[in-house]
Amino acid sequence: MNKIFLHLCWLLLAVDAYALTAQQTLFKQVYAKALQGDVTAVVNGKKQLHGYRLNHYLDFALIKANMPKLPEAEIIAFKQKNADSPLNASLNQMLIYELGKQQKWVKYLQKYKNNRDSQTRHCWYLQARIATKDFKGLPQAITDTWMNGLSLPDACNSVFSWWEQQEHLNDKLLAKRIKLSFQVNNASTARFLANKMTTQPIWVKHALMLMQEPIKTLKKSVHWQDNHHNRELIYIKSKALAQKQPNTMYNLWAGLKKHFSFTGKQQAQVDRTIALFAATDYLPFTITAMNALPAAQHDAQIYAWKVRYYLFTKNWKLVTKTIKAMPDFQRNKDSWQYWLARARAKTGNQQQAKKIFSKLALKTNYYGFLAADHMHLPYQICNEDIAATMIVKLPENLENAFELFALGMIKQARREWTIGYRQLNTGQRRALADLAYQKGWYNKVSAIMAGLGLWQNYKLRYPLAYKQEITKLANQYQLLPQWIMSIITQESAWQTDAISRADARGLMQLIDATAARMSKKLGLQYLHKTQLHDANFNLHLGIYYQRLLFDKFNNHPLLALASYNAGETKAKDWLKGFPTAPDIWAETIPYRETRGYITKILTNITIYDWLINQTPRRITSWMPTFPVDGVAMQKWPKQQPTPQTATVTCQQ
Repeated sequence: MNKIFLHLCWLLLAVDAYALTAQQTLFKQVYAKALQGDVTAVVNGKKQLHGYRLNHYLDFALIKANMPKLPEAEIIAFKQKNADSPLNASLNQMLIYELGKQQKWVKYLQKYKNNRDSQTRHCWYLQARIATKDFKGLPQAITDTWMNGLSLPDACNSVFSWWEQQEHLNDKLLAKRIKLSFQVNNASTARFLANKMTTQPIWVKHALMLMQEPIKTLKKSVHWQDNHHNRELIYIKSKALAQKQPNTMYNLWAGLKKHFSFTGKQQAQVDRTIALFAATDYLPFTITAMNALPAAQHDAQIYAWKVRYYLFTKNWKLVTKTIKAMPDFQRNKDSWQYWLARARAKTGNQQQAKKIFSKLALKTNYYGFLAADHMHLPYQICNEDIAATMIVKLPENLENAFELFALGMIKQARREWTIGYRQLNTGQRRALADLAYQKGWYNKVSAIMAGLGLWQNYKLRYPLAYKQEITKLANQYQLLPQWIMSIITQESAWQTDAISRADARGLMQLIDATAARMSKKLGLQYLHKTQLHDANFNLHLGIYYQRLLFDKFNNHPLLALASYNAGETKAKDWLKGFPTAPDIWAETIPYRETRGYITKILTNITIYDWLINQTPRRITSWMPTFPVDGVAMQKWPKQQPTPQTATVTCQQ
């Protein structure tokens, strides 16, 4: 209990004390008390905080603490007093949840909107209808909820029990849901459902076998009857396994196609999946498998992987041929124009290569900078902007948002921002970006620039944020500040409370295990992953981790990036049998996310270098050859552009 309380207190107070005024500090202290239901502390605190714009948050916190008592009158009074507050929606949701939890079914039905946003709340809604004998259309509503391939929350159990007791469950429905469970490979639910069947068809046993031992069962399936159920099971499982084991499935699928009369569409989809995932492993049969696909299956993804395969095998003539065969929209993209130029140069057509490179060098991105280096040309970086319109009076919600941001209550700040931002016109939004930058809310600055389409407003899109802290730590660990800023821009867009799907957190998107490991090495106390939302703590761990990765990979920048994004094990794997040229290596990485990550970081660092030093390092200076299979790392390309920094011009 003490540890949990410490975590909550740390999260609430995770703002640099020196950055807060006495009034803000007092508010945070009183707010923490309010969340514990301390009415006396709030009454006394509000006397000292008279006129403070966030006092209604103290009222909200008290109501939240008192929610088990279902304070409906207080909620109504709060809404009347704070009609435009985003807190009203939060109070509604909390009240609905508490009504369901306490099984206050009549009031629950009055408050709940049947929007299916939560399975638990929706099952409470169904339970409320049972309790109030609102049976019209109820069996079908329960059937629709039950018909799900995934497991459902415990709140649904009593609803399903009633539905089953009313004899609405039958083998036909069970069979349908088993197939849904099979599609998402939910073996435990499928087994549970199968055991409920009065008569279990043979295909159900086949489905369970395919989930338990897929490859072994697929091999045996050639002895099964060729019927609709079996074909569907084999098709679904074959397509899924093609992504994980394309080499095994290439031969296995050939036999399955002979035995089962799959539709043309089913065959083509599995064939395509095998070919694509064979390409990511650069298996020998990749091109054969791709060429065997019907013309309709030759889409942009197939063409892209054909080119990568030919790059991997250094077949420059076929690189050219495949790019020329691409549809116009794909062939004209900067990436494929770059590779067309590289292929032209490699096959002796220097003039066409120079023509493509020269045109591409006008672009402000990874491929444009690379093309400029090949041609020893300046970099093209043009800034764009629109006129800002003075905001005479900032909307109240935005005033609240900035105050909450200063307090470190970023989630609440974003809700206020959303309401206030809608009230501004285009010019005012541009002015708001400057204000947000001044207040250090860099993530919102980037969002405004994106919303206004100002992609080339580099001074705002690439903030020199936390410059003092980053420079100090970067110098300590012998890294460049612009390197760290480039990573942060890509990882979190400067959102201190960012949380990824993998639960990576904070500015440099560290996962819990990495944070614990780095903290131990640095001798820092690490209590909980919420600490990663503190900018200084996150920066210290992240920059130190970058230093370790540089050391681990002999100061190779791209290997440090690849391992930071995809993991150290994968980065090591990509040093076996892969191309040594850095541009080819980066293009042939199997992971799409990591390919994009590397190109974006190298674009970012070039722009940051320009913002800081005016003459950025050439992008190729970050790209030595790769020490594949023990080959020594060397500078790249062989004809190095001189000097190693680029002048910057703007040709509109």
